[in-house]
Amino acid sequence: MKQDAASAQKLKKLLIDLSPLIEEFTADICPDCREICCKQKRSIPDADDVRYGTALGTPLPERDLARDPDGPCQFMGQAGCAIPRWLRPWRCTWYFCGPLIETMNKGPQRRVRRLSALIQEIVDIRSNW
Repeated sequence: MKQDAASAQKLKKLLIDLSPLIEEFTADICPDCREICCKQKRSIPDADDVRYGTALGTPLPERDLARDPDGPCQFMGQAGCAIPRWLRPWRCTWYFCGPLIETMNKGPQRRVRRLSALIQEIVDIRSNW
């Protein structure tokens, strides 16, 4: 698939559709977590993230490259990430910690299957860029 505005718009829509499914699980796990997995190093976009933002015509949020890569992400706030999922680097979106995976395994499998299907669609599009 050619990297273009149409495929970028499709990715954006998939990420918007994916977000509430992930957030149903993170709402149960993340508020009480003592180990922050939202690390600065995961907020740095890769080449595909940059191509995606360029194809959308939307600049990606600027990252502070001077921050400790293993420290908390600069976009992490009291209520979670301050930027919408569709603008986050892919490595941020697909990272699932152990407790989150465990919660998903115990949760409604219909939701997990839908989440997995959306992730697979995103991976398919991104792998053809």
